[in-house]
Amino acid sequence: MSTFTEIKTNIRTNLADAGITSYAAADLDYSVQDAYDDIAFRTGCIIKKSTSTAWTANLNYYDFRSTFTDFMSCLAIFNDSNNRWLEDNVTLRQMRMIRSNWEMWLGQPNWWIPISPKYVAICPKLDSVGSTDKYTLFYAASAPTVVDGDTPLIVTDMQDLLEFYSTADLLEQFEEFTKASEMWKIYFSRSDEYKERVKNIAKADLLVLIN
Repeated sequence: MSTFTEIKTNIRTNLADAGITSYAAADLDYSVQDAYDDIAFRTGCIIKKSTSTAWTANLNYYDFRSTFTDFMSCLAIFNDSNNRWLEDNVTLRQMRMIRSNWEMWLGQPNWWIPISPKYVAICPKLDSVGSTDKYTLFYAASAPTVVDGDTPLIVTDMQDLLEFYSTADLLEQFEEFTKASEMWKIYFSRSDEYKERVKNIAKADLLVLIN
């Protein structure tokens, strides 16, 4: 398992092997952060579990990003109030067929529905919130700020994705497009493979939690 310092050293070696030795350290730092952000977004590899958080009274549309600053997408919600997982098996259209005035439905939350990149709908909603009315959120998170001595939140055998991305990115900046394209091909192929792996592991983990 490599640190960001070691990964940056490998990228510098890749660039030197490609005949490039003059570039600003800030460009490398920016590129590695960009790579980290892209990998987290494309694969959903950084999965977090929130602490128990209070529901909001009379609220259907939750903007989880306002509570969890690194939130990217919802994976699952556990209702701590009644020890049940919220279901995610209906669309907004289907919910309207179940109950046309679903936004007025009061009770313990039982469904969550993705509405947009920003909002998740919760149904029913609580008209008042007591001390035990809480939920736990499982979500895909954005990448944290790169710190040289830290280890990426990426599985060990896929950490070279950072090297492929940043090497290709910096090669393009030096107009080495042919060399960069080869790196991009590897990056996109392996990131797709990693995305599928993350998805399969997440499904298995949720089945274990539910059972």
